[in-house]
Amino acid sequence: MPDQTPIDHPISKLSFFIRHTTAWKREVRENAEALREGLGKPGVLRNADVARVKRVYTEQQDDLALFEAQSARWAALPNLTGSRRMGLAELDENLAELRRLNAEVLDTAALLERATLEKQMAASDLEWGIAGIQGEMPRM
Repeated sequence: MPDQTPIDHPISKLSFFIRHTTAWKREVRENAEALREGLGKPGVLRNADVARVKRVYTEQQDDLALFEAQSARWAALPNLTGSRRMGLAELDENLAELRRLNAEVLDTAALLERATLEKQMAASDLEWGIAGIQGEMPRM
């Protein structure tokens, strides 16, 4: 993780964090679904595509840690109202779901990495012939 000094946001920003993580979660879920579709289509992504996905979602883990730390600092504040406690619970649920989705994307990227376009094109004529007889693409 790059050396990131966290900014301590005031609790008044809680609703912004909830809206941001809700939208972020929707985006990651859509990306996870798109990547899962690639599992049945070897050679659809290039090495560079998979490397970028892995880089972005590895960096995202660092961002999630910053959001989780902010939530923990807010949770430690004295005299939180009931609505702010409910907001923190919603934020924490969003962050937990983002963690799960992030791990899913990275796991899927690891699988896709084995069947990139470059790896498919590196398959020998024999591998292509056997795969053709079996009605599939060469497996790497």
